[in-house]
Amino acid sequence: MTSVTALMGPAYEILKSNRDYLIRNGVPPSKASSFVAKFYRSVVSDAVVDCEEEGRFDDLIREQTPGGLSEQAIGNLIKKRVFEAYDAALDAMMKRLDGGKDGFL
Repeated sequence: MTSVTALMGPAYEILKSNRDYLIRNGVPPSKASSFVAKFYRSVVSDAVVDCEEEGRFDDLIREQTPGGLSEQAIGNLIKKRVFEAYDAALDAMMKRLDGGKDGFL
């Protein structure tokens, strides 16, 4: 499970990237930062409910509006292989933790 903790920095990078996107599109920096932080807090709050259940995350994904923005965003990220990149990063961290490699891709 330790390899997943390596995603703390990338999680903050996602927040920063989302904030910077909003700023580039005219949202004042303080409002952008506040919105992004509170949005992700809400998302994580939903994920924590019944998180011991194996299918909880699948349920949350299925709850997205069919044909909606979130469903489309998931498809776009799959098409760009974002989640595969996360798996590769986790594999690299696991190899580093196991002493086999330096953790770089």
